[in-house]
Amino acid sequence: MTSAAKAVEVAGQTTRTKFDGVLVTIRSRKSFFEVTQAIERSLQRFHIPKLMEYVTHGNRAGVEAYVDSTSTPFSIFWDFEQGSTMRLAGIPIESKFYLVGNAVIARGLFEYTGAAGLGAPVRVCVSQRDGEATRIDMELPSASFSAFPEVQPSSVPALLDAKLVKALEEAAA
Repeated sequence: MTSAAKAVEVAGQTTRTKFDGVLVTIRSRKSFFEVTQAIERSLQRFHIPKLMEYVTHGNRAGVEAYVDSTSTPFSIFWDFEQGSTMRLAGIPIESKFYLVGNAVIARGLFEYTGAAGLGAPVRVCVSQRDGEATRIDMELPSASFSAFPEVQPSSVPALLDAKLVKALEEAAA
């Protein structure tokens, strides 16, 4: 069988892996806006176009320096404000979604599988329904990554659990 035929065989293969998720919810007495401001003050913005400048020019030292400079403790890779749209739809809620991670730590996942991109950066949602407490929700990284047997030797999921939960608890306090 040729390598092209093998590639077709593999490309047509689908597997389903069951795993247990763990939802972490951190409640806060602070308002939605106070919590999102605290998160955005404590976490740096990871500017993808800046990173791509280094990548486009093959500047590995630039990539390394930029990643190192934005990885303490975590970076916001992307955010999306959903509440205004929900309010227009008649749902009384504030909601903001973030992708949060540490590119240096994430290397300890990607060395095992490219599928680590499904859980890194980590999805975080801050929300507050009218009259209710503000909450921060995320799937526990170690639970998410338990779907990937090849990541089992990595200490990164447990490290993310501890450090990211702590950073979000501090924002909520």
